[in-house]
Amino acid sequence: MKKFLSLALAVLMLAVMLPVTALAAEPSGSIERAAITHADGNLKNAVSVDLKNVTFAESVAVKLYRGDTLLTTATLKTNVLAVDKNHPFVTCCIPTEGEDDAWSLTSWTPRDNVVPNKVVLFVDDNEMGTMGFTLNAEDWANLPGTVRPSSGTIVITTPSEDTTPKTEDQKNPSTGANDVVAAAVALMAVSALGMAVLTRKK
Repeated sequence: MKKFLSLALAVLMLAVMLPVTALAAEPSGSIERAAITHADGNLKNAVSVDLKNVTFAESVAVKLYRGDTLLTTATLKTNVLAVDKNHPFVTCCIPTEGEDDAWSLTSWTPRDNVVPNKVVLFVDDNEMGTMGFTLNAEDWANLPGTVRPSSGTIVITTPSEDTTPKTEDQKNPSTGANDVVAAAVALMAVSALGMAVLTRKK
């Protein structure tokens, strides 16, 4: 009888624990906020995305967008957080220079005129939520690592034909170079005249 009761109790405990285990393994997480952070020892110059109640078995990723344009994807590095456990607060750091110790980034070029305004959270490849946000454009442009939109590009302009009638001054423009040449010619003429006069006196 005692053996039966012990066996029944063990089965009951196992039955109670199974749903809890299954629930703990389910991917979860949500986005609380996104904001600019500035380097001060622990923080970096970055877009920091605060996550809540993150539970994962394999991966956590945060995609950063400007509208519908994907800028970069931050993926949690392995062995940073324990798997199959609930993490009440997790911060995803997306720096404008370099990379955070806990998050790897896909290659991107932060530009001063392309201000991020949306993040999407994926846990174990399941989309968990999307959040739109507004960053201060001036603060974003001033972050180290953001580059000017014209950086690395060459702008070539083609002059268009001017059909406006030109005035007399525009038809024969006088430049400083022409003035210098005229003065030099006049000086040479005066010198030659002087030499001729001296020669005649002799």
